[in-house]
Amino acid sequence: MILSVAFGKGGTGKTSTVCALANQARIHKLKTLVIDCDTQGNSTFALGGDLTAAGLYSVLTRKAHAAQVIQHTQQADIISAGLDMAELEIKKNNLAILKDALQPLRSQYDLILLDSPPGLQRITKAALAASDSVLLPMRADSFSVMGLYLMQQAIEDARAISPELQIAGILLIQYKPNQNLASDLRGDIEEIAQQMGTKIFKTYIRDSVAVGKAQARQQSLFDYAPRSNPAADYAALYKELKLKKERK
Repeated sequence: MILSVAFGKGGTGKTSTVCALANQARIHKLKTLVIDCDTQGNSTFALGGDLTAAGLYSVLTRKAHAAQVIQHTQQADIISAGLDMAELEIKKNNLAILKDALQPLRSQYDLILLDSPPGLQRITKAALAASDSVLLPMRADSFSVMGLYLMQQAIEDARAISPELQIAGILLIQYKPNQNLASDLRGDIEEIAQQMGTKIFKTYIRDSVAVGKAQARQQSLFDYAPRSNPAADYAALYKELKLKKERK
C-alpha cells in the first residue's frame, strides 16, 4: 500500500505522523519505506537519514532508479529529500512521474509512506497521484479548514491520473476537545469530510513536547517516550488504519 500524508498548509503534523506510522509499522513487522518529498528534509533527518545523499531529486530527474537511492536506518528505509528538491520542476502534464518511479517498489514493501511538503506544489499532487490513499492531518482551526477545501481540489486533480485514490480520513492534530473553538469547528470539519466521502478518525493526537524531542534526537517516539500521550495516540491511529502485510 502507498499512503501519502498531505495537507494544504504547514504545521499540521505531517512529518510527525509519517515518522510515527513508520515506526509503528516496524513494530508490527511490516517492511516500510518512507519517501521524503519535502525540500526541508525533516522526515529524512528525524528517521536518521543522510540529507546529503542522492535521493528523490535523482529519481525524478531520472538520474537514478528509486531502488538505487534507498537508505536503511534503524527506524525505516528512506528515500531522502534535500535542498536540490527546490530545483525540481514537475510539468503539469507529468504528474504521474512519481507513480511510475515507485511502481517497481510495490512488490518489495508492505507499506510506502509519502511525506508531502506544505502547500499544494506539483510534487504534492504527484505524491497524491502515486498513492492508493491519503491521510489528511490538520488542526481544528479556521486556517486549516480553509486548507481542507484546497486539499479537496488537489485530490480531484490527482484522481485524473489515479481514479482509485482514496481518502483514508482526517486526523486532528493537537486537538483539545474541551476547547470551545475546536469543538465548534469539528462540526464544520465533519460536514466537509462527508462531502469528500471520508471521515474524521476517532483517534486524535494530543500535544506534547515529546514528539519534537524524539525527532531532534533522531529516535522513535515509541522508544524515546513510550508512555507519552502522542505515543498512545499514534499507536491507536495505526490500529484504526488497519494496515497489514499485503506482499505475496
